[in-house]
Order: sequence, then C-alpha cells, then structure tokens
Amino acid sequence: MKSRRVLLGNPLMISATMTCLNMRERCGYLWYRMTRRKTIESSDTTTALNRYLSTFHLTFMGVGATVGVGIYVLVGVAAKEYAGPGMLISFILAGIVTLMNALCFVEFGSRIPKTGGSYTYVYESMGEIMAFLVGWIILLGYLTSGAIGCRAWSGYFDSLFDGAIHNKTVDIFGTINLGPPFSHSLDLVAFCFELTVLFIVSLGIHASAKVNFVLSMVSISVLLFVTIMGFIFGNIENVINKDHGGFFPFGVKGVIVATSACFYAFQGFDVICLSAEESKTPLKSIPRAILFELIIVTLLYAGSSFSLIMLAPVYLIDTKAPIPSAFAVNNIQWAKYVVTIGPVLGISNLSLLNLYSTSRHAYCMANDGLFLKVFGVVHKKTQVPLVGVMSIGIFVALSSLFLDIADLVQFNVLGLFVINIIISSNIVILRSRTSDSSAVGDSERKTMASKCQISKIIDKFSVVFLIFVLVVISLMASLLIQRTPVLSSQPNITALCTVILFWLLIVAISFIIKLKLKPPTGNSFKVPFVPLLPVIIITTNMMLLVYAIDLDGLITFSVLILIGLVIYLVLIIFSRDVMPRETVISEEEVGLMSLEQES
Repeated sequence: MKSRRVLLGNPLMISATMTCLNMRERCGYLWYRMTRRKTIESSDTTTALNRYLSTFHLTFMGVGATVGVGIYVLVGVAAKEYAGPGMLISFILAGIVTLMNALCFVEFGSRIPKTGGSYTYVYESMGEIMAFLVGWIILLGYLTSGAIGCRAWSGYFDSLFDGAIHNKTVDIFGTINLGPPFSHSLDLVAFCFELTVLFIVSLGIHASAKVNFVLSMVSISVLLFVTIMGFIFGNIENVINKDHGGFFPFGVKGVIVATSACFYAFQGFDVICLSAEESKTPLKSIPRAILFELIIVTLLYAGSSFSLIMLAPVYLIDTKAPIPSAFAVNNIQWAKYVVTIGPVLGISNLSLLNLYSTSRHAYCMANDGLFLKVFGVVHKKTQVPLVGVMSIGIFVALSSLFLDIADLVQFNVLGLFVINIIISSNIVILRSRTSDSSAVGDSERKTMASKCQISKIIDKFSVVFLIFVLVVISLMASLLIQRTPVLSSQPNITALCTVILFWLLIVAISFIIKLKLKPPTGNSFKVPFVPLLPVIIITTNMMLLVYAIDLDGLITFSVLILIGLVIYLVLIIFSRDVMPRETVISEEEVGLMSLEQES
C-alpha cells in the first residue's frame, strides 16, 4: 500500500502520464479535424455578399478568365515546338478534357450554392485536410498567376513604345543582382497596373462585372477577327505542311505534349464556381454558365488556331507574339496592330478576375477557420471582402514589382491537373455514400443484392482505397508511356505489355467500384456514366500531368505542399479549442489509472 501511495503522489509519474494523455488527446483532435467534412444544405443561400450576377454575367466572367495568355502565347509554342499543325488536334483534345472536368464541377455547383469552388467541394466530400491542401494550391496559383499576368501585361504595353519604359526604369533605378526569384530590374508598369485593378475590384461586383463584360467582348472580337482574316488570307498548304514533316511533324507524342500546354489555355471556369454567393440563382446559373463558357471558348480557340496555321507556316511563327507575327509574314501590317490589342485587354481582364477570385477564395477559407479571419470581413457599403482585396492586391503588386516568378507557371499547371483528379474522384466517393431506399425498386434491390454476393472480398475494400489504388496505377502507366517508346511505330514489347496490364487492372478496379456504388438521388445535375467517366478523367489528367511536369517543377510543387501541411498543422495544434473540456482528465483520475496499472 505504501508503494501505491508513493506512486499516487509522485509528481514525475503524474506529469509523464498527463503528457501522454495530452498528446493522445491532441492527436485525436488532429485526426478529427483532418477528417471532418463540411455540411452544406442546397437551400442555404445566406451570404453577406451582393447577389447581383446572372447567368449572362457568369458566362462572360468565365470567358474573361479563360481567354488571355493561353491563346495569345501558348498557341505559338504548341504549334512551333510541340505539335506543328497537329496543334489543332491538341486544342480539340484539351477542350474535350476540360469539358469532362467541367461536368464534375457542374454536379457540385448545381447543389452547393456557396463560394469556394474546388475547395468547398472537396471540404464537403473528402474532409478538412484535403480541402486545405486544395485551397492552398489554388491560393498559391492565384497569387503567382496574378504577378505573372501583371508582368506579361507590362511587357505587351511596353512593346507599344519599343521598350522605352523599361529602358528608362533601368536608367533611373539601375538593375537588381540578387538572383532568382528577384527580377533583374523593377517593373513599375506592372506595379501601377495591379493597383489600378485593385481599385476597380474594390468598387464592388457591379463595377467588376461591367468592366469584365467590355474587355471580354473586345477579346472575343479580336479572336473572331483573327479567324475571319485567316480564312481570307490563309493558305491551306500551311496546314498540310507537306515539306516540313506533314500534319504531325512531332508525332503522337508531340500532340500529347501540346495538349498539356493547350489545357492551361482552357482554365478559368472556376471563377464561375467562386461567384456562387454573388449569383442570383446559383443552383441554375452556375452549371449553365460553365457549359456556355466552354462552348464559346472552344469555338473561339478552334477558329483562331486554325486561322493562325493557315496564315503562316509553323516554322515562321514567333512564339513570343504568334498571332501578330502571322500577319507580319503576310505583310498585313495594319492587322498586326489590331490584334496586338487582344493580349493587352485580355490580360487586363485576367488580372481583374484573378484578384476577384483570389479575394473570394480567401474569404471562403477564412469563414471556415482555415485562413486569417480578417479576410472574411465584408465591407458594408461595397459588399466585398475589402481587407482581402487590398491585402492580396498589394502583395501581387509588390511581387510583380520585384520578382520574376515565371518559373512557377509549371506549379499552376500541375496544381490544375491534381485538383481535377481530386474532384473527379470525389464524384465517385459521393456516389458510394448516396443512398435512398425509397428511390430503389424491388428489381434494383435484387440486382444490388446479387452484386453484393459476387464476392465477399469486394466489401472489404472501401471506395476511397480503390480510388487511391487506381490513381497510383494510372500514374505508373502514364510514366511508362512517357518514358518508353510505347506510342512509336516500333514499340517496346515489354513496356507495351506492362501498360496493357495496368489498363486491365484499371478496368478491374472500375468494375469493383461500380458494384459498390449506390443510385444517385435528387433532381440536380448528375455526372453520367459513373464510374466510367470519372475514371477516364483521372487517367487522362494523369497522362497530361506526366507530360507537362519535369523534375524541377515536381520538387517545387512538393516543397510548397510541405509548407502548406506545416501551416495547417500549426493552425490546428495551436488553436485555442484543441483540448475540448469534456476530454480533460483530472490528476486524481491519473493517479487511479496509475494504481490500476501498478496492480
């Protein structure tokens, strides 16, 4: 008994036991936070923001956020360095992949009337840790895209004055020799341009929507002008490209690489999802706007890229200014100056919508407690998250003034593919959770019962685990295709057989997932052919991801994701409510637990 009294009163033993319990409680709470999901009712339309946007506004916001650097710059790189005239096929494939990805967003957007886009959708279906990582990737993508867009706008604007602004800036302020990521010189034009964008967005959604509509119409007009001029002055022989390798001078592999590049040019419809709380009828307007926007952009891209190839042979295209150079080849100087307006206004619109999207994204994360709360404060008069707009705008302005972060473009591309894979996986996961016994007839119940009897092993695997395995196999198959001559005229037989084996495994896993899914419920839009279509989306995005990334980009992405994880863990571990009161154990209870263990 004496030893027990000593144990009960031993402060070192009590302290050690309390520490173990505290650590266990903290780990338990951390796991709870990482796996908890956000509950959103489709009827919940409460918001502090101004519901002003219609389907028309949302459509042209999507067009404005999409038509920009992608078509004005990447089209030249895709044609001259990757695919030649086959770039036309690349744009069509990129459009199809984007449309498939958009269907998943349409399903989420048709039943979740909240701002946040991919972040909110993942939070509702996969939990907080995945939502934070997706939100972190998107936030970094917006910030880097904003700075890169400002620098691109500055370059185009300065080219109208033959570089006089840049030369004068260097004469006055000199050069910067600090190395990457710092630029060699200050970019005052980019800085002033972002401040102008900041002022417009701060005025409210009315001003932003009106300016966006005007700029979008001008950009659309420029691309229509390019399309018409191509059919008037173009030569179909440039498309055939008989003397320089034909329609596919770089082979099928070149088309796939170009598709990865062209895919970036189609991104921008996420701004529609981020506008849910400022839409009058989000459950109807968001799905319609996404589809309308993609149809408009695909037609514009197909027409303008085809006309570009007709106007100039691919080997004469200037990758820095592809469309103006095509007119210069044909000595149509006046048209060259007309199309120069397109990139300037297109990037202006992109920068405006980028700041708008970033502030709304930060607003959503702040309201969920995963970002600084001040970013969730809405100004009463303008009904915009003014602190977020000002803070992000000033950060982007300073970044564009001092930094040259063009190397982070690959991070944005990789992030897009990763998010699309996650969103399409979510569709399958949600189908496995959906159940409504009243909506299932007797025959369907018997069919489901017979499927469940096919194999008891199937029930031991969760859909989440199966999706994870499928993603890993898709990655392995894509790497094998990218690194071995599987797609050549003389393929490696061993590699080809291995790829076929991987695809058979993907088919088998898809069949198992199909057996575990439940019939969808509700009247909102549903992605068809689940899990077939989501599996196609996953494998396609994985293939494009592998062809788009290199080792440096992968390292950058991994480091930034690790930083995000550290930030999340710090936020959770040191949050004030990390130790729920009902789980606190008294010192007396610790002593009793120690006595029981001793006896």
